[in-house]
This record gives sequence, C-alpha cells and structure tokens, in this order.
Amino acid sequence: MLVEELLRCQIQEWYPTFRRHTIPTVLIPLPAAFLRYLSGQHAYPNPDADSDEEPLPFLLPAVASGRQPFAPVHAHLPDPVSQLDRLNSDLFFGSGDDDVYDPDAEHPFSPEFPELEAAVDAAITELGGAALPKLNWSAPKDATFMSADGTIRCTCFSEVALLLRSSDCVTHDLVSARPSCEDFVRPGGARQNDRADSAGAEEGARPNALESSGNEGVQPNGRESSDVALGDCEETTEEASKQIASNCDDKNAPEHDVQQGSNSENWVDDGFQYYLALRKWYPGLRPESEFRCFVREKRLVSVSQRDASAYYPSLPGWSAEVQPKIEAFFEEVIQPQFASDNYTFDVYVRADGRVKLIDFNPWGGYTLPLLFTWEELEEKEGDQELEFRVVMQQGAVRPGLMTAVPYDMLDWGEGSGWDAFLKKADEELNRQMNSMEGDS
Repeated sequence: MLVEELLRCQIQEWYPTFRRHTIPTVLIPLPAAFLRYLSGQHAYPNPDADSDEEPLPFLLPAVASGRQPFAPVHAHLPDPVSQLDRLNSDLFFGSGDDDVYDPDAEHPFSPEFPELEAAVDAAITELGGAALPKLNWSAPKDATFMSADGTIRCTCFSEVALLLRSSDCVTHDLVSARPSCEDFVRPGGARQNDRADSAGAEEGARPNALESSGNEGVQPNGRESSDVALGDCEETTEEASKQIASNCDDKNAPEHDVQQGSNSENWVDDGFQYYLALRKWYPGLRPESEFRCFVREKRLVSVSQRDASAYYPSLPGWSAEVQPKIEAFFEEVIQPQFASDNYTFDVYVRADGRVKLIDFNPWGGYTLPLLFTWEELEEKEGDQELEFRVVMQQGAVRPGLMTAVPYDMLDWGEGSGWDAFLKKADEELNRQMNSMEGDS
C-alpha cells in the first residue's frame, strides 16, 4: 500500500467530491493538543517536565456545557426494582447519585478544549442531534462497550471524546496508518508529542470547523430498525485481526483493526492534519443492506456482503436485484471520480433501490476482504465476470472475527488485566464482608 493510495481514502479528501452520494458530514480540523490527549499524553505539556514521568490516568476533558457522556439509564428511566436494588448496591458501591458526579473535572491534568467543544456540539445540532464520529480513516467501533446503548451514537462533545479516547482504532489512525505504507518517510523535524511545545492557545492555532454537507444522505428505509452505524473504521487483514482479537469491528460486522502493540507507541507531531468527521446518525439502517466492493485496475471485480458475521434469509434472493444497481453506481459515480487503480468502497442500498456511498478503503494492507481472501482477489482479471458473495445459509458464517471490544477484554489468562481486576475485586469484597461481620 502506497501513501497516496491511503491518503485518497481519507474522508476529508473524498467527501467534497461525493457529497451528493453519501451521508451528511461535518469536518472539524483537530488541534495538536487534542491529538496529544487522544494518544494518552498531556494535552498542554510542560517542556521542563521529566520525560520519564508516569503515564496519565484515563481522563475526560473538562466540559463547559456540563453535559456528561452517556447518562445512566436510571437517571431518566427509573423503575421500582432498580430503586430497591440501589439500597443494597449502595452498601458496596456508594450512592447512585454519584453517577452524575464527574471526578475528572477537578483533576489537575484534566484538559480543556472549549473551542473544539463548541464546534462539535454545534455540528451535532446541525446534523439533527446525533452523529457518528470518526477520524481521517477510522471510527471508534471497538469502543461501543463504553456507550450506554452499545453503539457509537454521540449527542455531545464529551461522548465523542470518551469514544475516541477509548478506541484502539483511533490510536491506529494516529500511530500506524501512514507508517504502515511501504513508501512512508516521516518529515524532518517531527516532534514527539510529549515533548512538543505547550501553549495554552495552541488549540486555537488551527480552524475548528469546515463546511458541512447538504441534506442528501442515507434515509431510514422503513424496515425494522437495528441502530446500525455503517462503515467508517480502518481495518487489518484476518491474520492480524486474530492477533489483536479484531479490535476495530462493530458488534457483529468486521470493521477496522489495529496493529498489536500500537498503544505502546507515541503519536509524533509531524504537521499532518487530522480531522474529526461527524456523520449524521440514522437509527433505521440495516446491516444486510451494506456491501463492500473491490476495484482492481479500475474495474469492479467483486462484491461482498459487508456483515460477514451473520446470515440474512432475504439476502441471497435480493442480491440478484442489488448487483446491477451497484454496478451502475460504480460506472456512473465512483469510477470517473476516484483516482486510485486499486481500492475498495462500501455502499448502502436503500429499499427504493438508490445506492449511497459509505466509505473508501485502500486495497490490501489492513482492509478486510470479508467473504473473499486477498489471494483470490489478486487473481481477478478485468475481463472476468463480477463475483457477488453473500452468506447463503445459517452456519456458513466466516469464523474468527470477534469484534467491538479491546484485546484486554478478551484476555482472561494469568497475569492479564481481567485476572488482576478480579483478584482486587475479590480482595475488596472480602475486606468489606469482614468489616460488616466485625460491626455486627
């Protein structure tokens, strides 16, 4: 994979060209301070500080609006059973009223990004009150475990910051995306993020918002709602996904993964501009209506069901109707305007037959081939008939694509994070039980 091929797949590069054929999106340039925060460093570092200081704890930015991310369910939907349960749970975990208290707000290292917060909240309002966040390439699909509803639907800046900060996919964008290209050369004079200049006004050194899109985009199709958030996250090969437990996929569908060990790397400020893309959230989209299309030597050679982890009974019959619509969309919209010879793109086919563009990804590299293999795709010739693959029956789902959680949550071995957590929880429970027995 070459750098120019990767850069063409950035949403801020292709979105202006394909605005009429994709989801309404607002693009916001991100300041270096926020990028340092996402990489786990001091947003505004002290240049005289010890470079060997301990890593920062996981902190949310201080917010001017006072809106906390993903309010607990019982805060607005109380029920009698939960109220009774709280009498017992408070004994061990404290009062339920603490759920609305933000301990990060008073932490000395809790950063503030007032201009960025205002731009994000304004963009979300413009998009109808809810948005799907992503960086240049990746959405934080591996961080859905942090949200209240198991999606990456965000309604305010603090929710966006929480998901981005929790995501290995986002870390991959910052640390590994460009260096993974075979011809990548880091610009001279690049500064390590934890030693970069600290300036309280640095956040305002770059503009905070670009124009948003028009009103056209994917619309709910009137069928059963599934709250699916489409595309939007960088990927890896299946072999690499096994190493990192497919961190960057959504709940069911394979999505974008990161290279193992990327969290131990540091973001380097080499002047490259990262963007936050906020995409309008549509709760009625259905995963069986999304497809991945493979283009080799500027010819559409293969199409795969996007959600390769599930069997949809209607899809085998519907695919014959969908195929000519995707081919026409490629010939009329994609092929004349996208410069790369080899790439993939994701589309969503609406119930009325209209095709909407979701995302572009580079050929090979860290893009998942889904129901194909890259060996098969590399052998495709331009004069061959287009091959369209869907899961044809229950039990034919491709295995090995565990997704939507970080690797640490899947590792239960001796010495793992789960092992240490459970031991500490057991010790704390025993201590509290012994204390109760002593008081009785």
